Amino acid sequence: MNLFIAIFVGGGCGALSRYLIIDQINKLSSNSFPYGTILVNVLGAFLIGIIYYLLISKIIINEQLKLFITIGFLGGFTTFSSFNLDFFKLIESGSIFLAILYALASFLITIVAFYIGYSLTKVLI
Repeated sequence: MNLFIAIFVGGGCGALSRYLIIDQINKLSSNSFPYGTILVNVLGAFLIGIIYYLLISKIIINEQLKLFITIGFLGGFTTFSSFNLDFFKLIESGSIFLAILYALASFLITIVAFYIGYSLTKVLI
């Protein structure tokens, strides 16, 4: 039961963090491009790269903390449901080029962010 609570609380913290970041980033932008969603997905990919390296190395963490961070917080923080909605809104508004750019950037940059997070942690630890 403690594992479920860890995931539940982590997911809530991650979702709230995602909302606050996206809201603040969107307030800074005057157009409809979803910079906030890209930012949280890139940041989440970077963080999961760090966490993944830590988990496969000899660093041992409590199972509840591991699930709180990975499935809970990062699962709630990054989201492809928001990505899909933003992509659809761009298509619906006729911004086909921006929609394609958004999809490519989200996919490629998050992969690079994961690799950087993983590699930096590997070098630093």
